[in-house]
Amino acid sequence: MKNVLLTIFVVMALIFISGCMSFELEGDGLKTPKSAHGSETVHGSLYGFEWSSREIEKSSDNLGLLRVEYHTNILYILASTCSLGLYVPQTVEWWCQAPPLDDDDGPILKPSK
Repeated sequence: MKNVLLTIFVVMALIFISGCMSFELEGDGLKTPKSAHGSETVHGSLYGFEWSSREIEKSSDNLGLLRVEYHTNILYILASTCSLGLYVPQTVEWWCQAPPLDDDDGPILKPSK
């Protein structure tokens, strides 16, 4: 009985530890209050297919991406595990580069590390 409880505790601890993953890609550029920002939940699979495809959107001011973050949480991990990898949700956030600064734009905001 003691070994079963220990095994259950270890498995639950591993699920909770892996449940809060965040991955960031960041480029050089300016991030100001005028920087465009967006967030979306992406539905995919571990086997290489997507449940929903989306159109590629371009920035309105023709500037590139500054930062991209992928997030997952414990519910996403449980959904992925229960479906054996057929359904894998992830949250994606992105920030575009800021347009060139005017003198009246205020301070430059640096991304946290």
